[in-house]
Amino acid sequence: MKCLVLLFPLLLIACGQQEVNLAFDTQNTADQVFSLEAKLRVLVDDDSSTESPESMNSHLQVRLHSKLLTAYDDGTGRFMMKVDSVSYTSDNRSVEETRHIERYLGMESFQFKMAADGQMSAVNMDDFVALPDVGDLDIRKTFLKIQPVLPSSPVKMGATWERQHLINDADGKQLFVYKWFKLEDVFVRNGVLLAKLQMNIKYKQRTDDSLHTMESEDFVLGSGTILFDVNAGKIVEGTLEVEGKMRMIEKQEGAADTIPSLRVHQTILLKSGV
Repeated sequence: MKCLVLLFPLLLIACGQQEVNLAFDTQNTADQVFSLEAKLRVLVDDDSSTESPESMNSHLQVRLHSKLLTAYDDGTGRFMMKVDSVSYTSDNRSVEETRHIERYLGMESFQFKMAADGQMSAVNMDDFVALPDVGDLDIRKTFLKIQPVLPSSPVKMGATWERQHLINDADGKQLFVYKWFKLEDVFVRNGVLLAKLQMNIKYKQRTDDSLHTMESEDFVLGSGTILFDVNAGKIVEGTLEVEGKMRMIEKQEGAADTIPSLRVHQTILLKSGV
């Protein structure tokens, strides 16, 4: 049997063996619009209580506009991400609080440098891959949780790879986020060549401010899928489920009070062009 070659850019199929080159377009990409949705549920994990556990539920939906500002000779690009619209609800916040959060988030815009493999740097923010937030919300944290990191060379169907993010905050603290990927499928939908990636993440978290310390008791775990437009070099859609158990310590004068553990579950949905 003769070898078959499909004339899609960046995709070679030869003798039943498929290789695909996955890379973000950081040089010529057009402006993009994303819909980012995050659902968060937090439960107080208190075994001493006979009542239903105290909980918090919130729902965040934003429309983001991404623009390439500068393409560099080393293959990286500097992007700006701006919030176009935002909707936020929470069952433990007043109407005034939710409207204040919507106004605050609606003013967010941030820049970052991104390599062709999706690694982001120079984001100019603290703690930007963090635990599912139970306080103030940060759209950048949510977006970067679902951001994939692609392999540095072409891969075959079923291939796996591991990457890690080293994140430094303003205080010099470091956070390692481990990400694992598998190329599950390559297919054409509506004339677009798509790669389906399985993604798992894990990390340990500790954040401090003047009033609280919050830390994960074990690894925070997440899993999901990414659909990637091979020829355009961009994310089409993605989903991620994140779960972890947190411990919050309230700082007081001369003492520290530990409240019951928090069980956190977050669902993140990302879609391009909507």
